[in-house]
Amino acid sequence: EGVALSMTQWYPKLAEYDDEGWHADPYIAREFHGVWGDFDVKLTIDKDYVVGGTGYQQGEPKVADNKKTIHFKAPRVHDFTWAADPDFVHDTFQIENGPLLHFYYKKDLEQQYLDNWKKLQPDTAKLMAYFSENVGTYPYEQYSVIQGGDGGMEYAMCTLITGQRSYGSLLGVTAHELAHTWFQFLLATNEAKHEWMDEGFTSYISALAMNELREEKRENPLAGSYRGYIGLANSGVEQPLTTHADRYVYNQAYGAAAYSKGAVFIAQLGYVIGEENLKKTIKKYFDDFAFKHPKPMDVIRTAERITDLELDWYLMDFGQTTNTIDYGIKTVDGKSITLERIGLMPMPIDLSVTYTDGTSEDFYIPLQMMRGEKPTDATIIKDWAWAMPTYTFDVTKTVKSVTIDPSKLMADVKDDNNSFTVE
Repeated sequence: EGVALSMTQWYPKLAEYDDEGWHADPYIAREFHGVWGDFDVKLTIDKDYVVGGTGYQQGEPKVADNKKTIHFKAPRVHDFTWAADPDFVHDTFQIENGPLLHFYYKKDLEQQYLDNWKKLQPDTAKLMAYFSENVGTYPYEQYSVIQGGDGGMEYAMCTLITGQRSYGSLLGVTAHELAHTWFQFLLATNEAKHEWMDEGFTSYISALAMNELREEKRENPLAGSYRGYIGLANSGVEQPLTTHADRYVYNQAYGAAAYSKGAVFIAQLGYVIGEENLKKTIKKYFDDFAFKHPKPMDVIRTAERITDLELDWYLMDFGQTTNTIDYGIKTVDGKSITLERIGLMPMPIDLSVTYTDGTSEDFYIPLQMMRGEKPTDATIIKDWAWAMPTYTFDVTKTVKSVTIDPSKLMADVKDDNNSFTVE
């Protein structure tokens, strides 16, 4: 789009060393697992260039001849990015009791795109407020949305995105890249090993934010992620989420795993432990692991501390294998209902039963290995042990119909057998 300089992955970067050793992955157009630090950077550039990026500018630039030197400091980050162009417009938007937002975009854009960049500014403030409230407070003094790069990519205190977009696209990409500030830059997972934790969790929280900001009122804002994952699971090319980001056979399989299955992982965890417990888990996870390099088990252990449930099975089956969830209604005989587990992955079951007299009742079947139940208003009945392929229980009235998981928050890969009506 004609931006002069988009300077990302532009300097020799230290490899992270942790309990697994050195993470010196070669760069093949993804990201590095970076080291936390305080950056002190001086850029010398033609004096007519407008520069934005990571960090805080220290005073006015020093100008000599046709050059200027700009001094930036960026505390507690693991990357430094900048972009520059002589034709950048530079707008700012101050969030009340929050950071100063910066917007850099080309002044020669068509008027419709210029209008979009103006419209974006208050909406970015709303997105920032949503993420701060629902994950954790944004800790820096500024954030910059910069036209540049080749699509949309997240960096410390900034994002580079292409600017010639419809407003819906511009806002959606900004929401996703801004959300990465929490799920990658503050909760700095190793993107090479656990790409689904940053892309998936980002997709999850940005979908919720967009649903609220645009007042879409979708019953399940993650429905697209569920479709993406289920399509992958039924495609025959799925690889487990433990696959290194650079080792997928098909790029499409990488995308569906990292973005869709990763989003379903956290959304479906809400089905397992309850939505309010999930909200508490996300905030506790941020409080405990911001400015660190969390791993998958850290999410699970956080959820266990919140709920007193045993959840390692969930990470093992959904995150470390390609086992799938597939439950069905096997038989309905008067007042007796038999369910079957067809897929290898076990789950607790939400069930809705309608009786022939027109009344209905919700049931909750705990998964025995969880050692407990999520909060629910449904009637809690006996546990289902994971090794048992079928489960039978009786109700007090004659059954008309049965539905497994009315919320559709359980990622059942073949849901055509999840409903049954007695003829």
